[in-house]
Amino acid sequence: MKIEKVSCGTANVYIVYAKSGSILIDTGTEKYKEKVLACCKKANVKFIVLTHGHFDHCQNAAYLANKLHCKVGIGGEDVSLIKTNEKRKLFGKGIWGKAYTWVANHNVQKYDVNCMVPDVILKEGMRLSELGVDIDGHIIELKGHTQGSIGVVLSSGELFVGDAMQNITIPGTTWCYEDEQQAQDSVKRIKHTHAHTIYYGHGRASKQLVK
Repeated sequence: MKIEKVSCGTANVYIVYAKSGSILIDTGTEKYKEKVLACCKKANVKFIVLTHGHFDHCQNAAYLANKLHCKVGIGGEDVSLIKTNEKRKLFGKGIWGKAYTWVANHNVQKYDVNCMVPDVILKEGMRLSELGVDIDGHIIELKGHTQGSIGVVLSSGELFVGDAMQNITIPGTTWCYEDEQQAQDSVKRIKHTHAHTIYYGHGRASKQLVK
């Protein structure tokens, strides 16, 4: 399975390749729209998966969907974040967590997404083949960072977690969240997938999980 990471500042965008049409996981910020578009055209992207509705992951969704003539999917509870630019507060704890969360909340308030209505609501267990691509995998709910956060599990053993986890220093639970308990539960769900490689919205991919 070919996976391409497209770096968009501090955020990561991923393309999962397939001969009949690839998928794009998250879209980055507007600054990187042409860079991401060029990669998508080369990969023949047929569907855009949004792991959640924060601007650094979905600001280019409407633009790319229009340019690529493809559909966009997102978890149901995050639809309002990209449909109406709803702003929801994040929380954190500890010195670093609170500092990181302050910056995250500031940026969420400062930057808007280009509003759009998603084509598909991504739900637990939905097969990627249902999205019109020949890729063996499924959607997993990873609530906590946002209420509608989702991940993508490939049968070949890779897992894309968005911001449900991060690898800024070491792999671990997200530093900011809408619901702390759900965020912790999502890490347990990630561990139970037994994925051999974790791809994060922020930070390098790893084979190491939190204990």
